Amino acid sequence: MTIKRLLIIIGILLILLVGVSVYTLAVLLPDTSQSSQSTFSTTPTQAAPTIISSAQRFIGTIQSLGNQTFVIVLANQKKTITVNVNDKTKYTIQNGSATFRDLKVGELVEVRGHPDSMDVTTMLAVSIIVKQAIA
Repeated sequence: MTIKRLLIIIGILLILLVGVSVYTLAVLLPDTSQSSQSTFSTTPTQAAPTIISSAQRFIGTIQSLGNQTFVIVLANQKKTITVNVNDKTKYTIQNGSATFRDLKVGELVEVRGHPDSMDVTTMLAVSIIVKQAIA
């Protein structure tokens, strides 16, 4: 065997050894920023929806209300969309501005917002316009 072949074999073995070592360290040593947060956190946190760039518009009737979320039944498709709101969401009724507490089950609303890229049946509302309020 020549010296050149021997050096090539040693080089390949070194590359394999380094690759296996890095892989082993990555598996044995988890990311400490994520593990310490999930291990020691006493309150559960809700992951923020991943937002895509374009806003969409949906018109539907409020089916149910929750804490900073509600479900609408789309007017023309009979499908439901879960709408999440935050402190930046703007509310409008016939008399002017409103709040989340002013929404009622059965009202027809127009929701503009960003669909969650991980769940197409969920969106983050930018604005909510009450089209037809119930008495």
